[in-house]
Amino acid sequence: MSIPEDFLKAIQQTNVPQFKYFESINSTNQCALEWLEEGASDGAVVFADHQSAGRGRFDRPWVTQAGSAIAISMIVKPEANEREYLTFFSPLAGIALVDVLNHHLHVEAQIKWPNDVLIQRSKTSGILTESVWNGEQLQGLVVGIGINVFAQSIPPKELLQFPATCLQDHCLFPINRFDLLKALIQSFNFWRSQMNSPEFMNQWQKTLAFRGEKVYIKQKDGTDQIFGTLIGLTSNGDLEILTENNQKHTVTAGDVHLRPAGPEK
Repeated sequence: MSIPEDFLKAIQQTNVPQFKYFESINSTNQCALEWLEEGASDGAVVFADHQSAGRGRFDRPWVTQAGSAIAISMIVKPEANEREYLTFFSPLAGIALVDVLNHHLHVEAQIKWPNDVLIQRSKTSGILTESVWNGEQLQGLVVGIGINVFAQSIPPKELLQFPATCLQDHCLFPINRFDLLKALIQSFNFWRSQMNSPEFMNQWQKTLAFRGEKVYIKQKDGTDQIFGTLIGLTSNGDLEILTENNQKHTVTAGDVHLRPAGPEK
């Protein structure tokens, strides 16, 4: 298997200690989870040009067409001072990507709580963080990031759970996937160093999609709906909703969906 020179050049300009590149694989996250159990280093990455059985939240399929997207899984072995922020690693990836899109591609993007990145209210990226435990001992995390870069990466409409888009449709110049990958890894590492700082939460709040708008929350099975105005985030990353009877509800990430209470619903 030949590894593209542009990929190697991009990786060499980051501090990635180990990597695996695949022309095709079923799931980068699955590969990274197995590699983590085998002793992969903190910061190691798995990249696939084509991904046939990637996973999103609730085990939804995420297929990556060859040459059209970024499918990467990053291995994290949290330091002692990061362990109280384990739930922040998914938003960390979102913050890192939004920062890259704003500063490198001049594309304005937002984070749809808890783990998607939107451009003009359509999804361009999904994030899935999984953990490996040995009893009560955390071995590490795998942060999987899928990004729709070109048009062929967008799934058919009948498979969409939410409106989707791709980066190239919003960028005025041709995108190099591997330049974007390099910038993403560098941004992820920077924002990882900021997780316990006020700036991290400020950045998350500032880029939070639908803030101040009417939204609804429902469980995976469609029950227990909450309607109200999205206020923002608590200090631990939970969502605050103000209902029409002026009651505040705090929503924890889990088997829930967030949707704007408008035409997209």
